[in-house]
Amino acid sequence: MEKTIRGTSLNDIAGFLYSLVLVALALMGMTGVLYHALAPEGSLGAWAGRVWAAHPIFATLVIVGLVAMALTARSQRVSYQRATGRSDLPLYAFVVLGTFFAVRWVTNGAL
Repeated sequence: MEKTIRGTSLNDIAGFLYSLVLVALALMGMTGVLYHALAPEGSLGAWAGRVWAAHPIFATLVIVGLVAMALTARSQRVSYQRATGRSDLPLYAFVVLGTFFAVRWVTNGAL
């Protein structure tokens, strides 16, 4: 363990901290988007509540279908990335949104 600590350079530590900040901002962006989409006053919250109240079986089938679609897309994404090269665009889009929501949280006290 001493060799690992002694062998770590300042550049490695800065890179690690930079990665942590990017991941934290990306998670903040995902959280903000989900909050604004699914909150009771959000763009999808009221609609989803009405669908769930009127047609609970249909809503359950839609949720199962969305999960299956996400799992299928996830497996297909890996082969697509191998063929075309990897893109970090979604990560940086969430980082931008996370920066927006973080600044808004600091200035207004709410997402």
